[in-house]
Amino acid sequence: MTPRRSSTRATSINWGAVAACALRLTGWFAVNVLAAAGVLALILFAIGDFSLPVTMAQLANLADRYVAANAIRRDQFDQEVIIGFFAILLLIAFFRRGGFARAFEDASDTRDHGNA
Repeated sequence: MTPRRSSTRATSINWGAVAACALRLTGWFAVNVLAAAGVLALILFAIGDFSLPVTMAQLANLADRYVAANAIRRDQFDQEVIIGFFAILLLIAFFRRGGFARAFEDASDTRDHGNA
């Protein structure tokens, strides 16, 4: 007796769909990072009382104090800025989670989503 072969074929990977999904996720992540950077810029602008000359003066003051600080204090400040940036990034990603889910939709799906 010969062994029976399974009638199911191994499915091949649709590399086009994988690439499309990767591009969508890359775009989603890039928009989140840019939005988080914009929120940080808005915070700095708010510290400067929404005036560009005052904001630049505040940044110059911050830069002078950063250079004058010792390495431990600089590291602490760097950590606070990085933690704040990632907190903002996570908050933005949370509110944009719908786009993250849509990135995994099948690229061959031809339903009309916009016209009702």
